[in-house]
Amino acid sequence: MAEIRREEEMYRIPDENGDEHLFAEIFRMTSDRSKKTFVVLEPVGNPETEDEDDDTIEVYAFEIEELEEGEFILKLVEDDDDFEEVMEAFDIVNDEVGLD
Repeated sequence: MAEIRREEEMYRIPDENGDEHLFAEIFRMTSDRSKKTFVVLEPVGNPETEDEDDDTIEVYAFEIEELEEGEFILKLVEDDDDFEEVMEAFDIVNDEVGLD
């Protein structure tokens, strides 16, 4: 089931060098198949990913792993079936309501 986010959730995610990058949540869903919750994030303020002449946006799919007391970790989706399911749902919702 897909959820359209009206208020942007922001995340600071470190890369392999420890440098933090800001991302905005643009899509969230819970899989009926796996019961996992996923988010699709878009980089914010990175000039290398922003191109006004290009209609595409760079996005990343993460699984939300719930921890104790409302804390969580984001894990990049690496399972092919999970990734395909998330991106298919994202594309459908994006086509219908225009998330970007």
